[in-house]
Amino acid sequence: MAWAGRTWLFGLGCACVISLAAACSGAPAPTPTPTKTPLPVLSPTPSDTATATNTATITPTSTKRPTATSTPTPVLTPTRDPRVDPLTGLVVNDVALLQRRPILARIGNDPVIRPQSGLSQADIVYEDIMDGWWVTRLTAIFLAQDPVDIGPIRSARLVNIELANQYQGALVHSGASDQVRWLISQEKFVNLDEFFNPEPYYYLENQGWMGRLHTTAGAIRKYMKEKGLEADVKLRGFRFASEAPKGDAAAQVSIPYPAGSDVVFRYDAQTGQYLRWVAGAPHTDRNNGKQLGVSNVIVQFCEHQATDIVEDSNGATSIRIIMTGKGPAWLFRDGVVVKGFWERDGKYDLTRFVDASGKELALKPGQTWVEIVPPDYKIAYGAPG
Repeated sequence: MAWAGRTWLFGLGCACVISLAAACSGAPAPTPTPTKTPLPVLSPTPSDTATATNTATITPTSTKRPTATSTPTPVLTPTRDPRVDPLTGLVVNDVALLQRRPILARIGNDPVIRPQSGLSQADIVYEDIMDGWWVTRLTAIFLAQDPVDIGPIRSARLVNIELANQYQGALVHSGASDQVRWLISQEKFVNLDEFFNPEPYYYLENQGWMGRLHTTAGAIRKYMKEKGLEADVKLRGFRFASEAPKGDAAAQVSIPYPAGSDVVFRYDAQTGQYLRWVAGAPHTDRNNGKQLGVSNVIVQFCEHQATDIVEDSNGATSIRIIMTGKGPAWLFRDGVVVKGFWERDGKYDLTRFVDASGKELALKPGQTWVEIVPPDYKIAYGAPG
């Protein structure tokens, strides 16, 4: 996203008035062009990298529940070993790595800026459809590992409010439209909007505006520590089991995201991972050149609502993705699919993935990608085509 909508130099109070007035009148809020001192152009400085040790088709609908407004009180699962990452189920060498705030990095997925940096080291990656319905964008969550380069960093959307509240994380992004930026400012999670917190960000050389803004996990963590924003967040986490579940064969999963972002995961029995392909090509990590491979793919069916929040100069409006309540969710692991549901009662609750009886589904230890799709999406799976 360009620098549009990123200046509140007249003061937060004026910005709020303008945004509220625009909402009442039905017209989009004006998006003045910010004036900003350019960030330095440099290459990332390597930092320590923690490595975790690994010891059919339906049309679903979602059911909304009231949104809780209570203060978050997440707790650890009593039976979890404190050395086990609650988001991957993997044992870490240093328990201190898990006694930190998760970093949620908003990463672009436009075809011209692939491959991105750092995705292979994320605990979890969420993918969602952008305004205009022409491309997807990613939110990568980093807890146990610290990539030396993360990016390209792009602007936030409404879905990031849902995700950052779940994980009590630090949202790393390059700004947002005026209305979304104001909504983010009202939340309790750490908001590292690059416009107001430029220190941990830098520009990558020889990249266009879509792909040039990057950061490092080390720089983000150093900045949070200096500002008193780092914290030992107690995450409930997910349930994990190494034993493969019973389910229908699903050696390939196809997700019909908009052209240029369509996704295929193909199960590799040798590694026990689903290899990711996007727009017909292997999806790789810029940091190591390797194709992305994941232990779990979760397709989460959520209602997508239209809004009047204008996101770009073409008039495309933001999408509100409903992530509280209950809806279908399909878990792909070990070459099979297990169909169940997602549940989330309130804004500070972590989503649970459960079977028909309400028992939490067991993820395979390792990285998970959550593909957020509308209820009417047709997900194809089975043998490779």
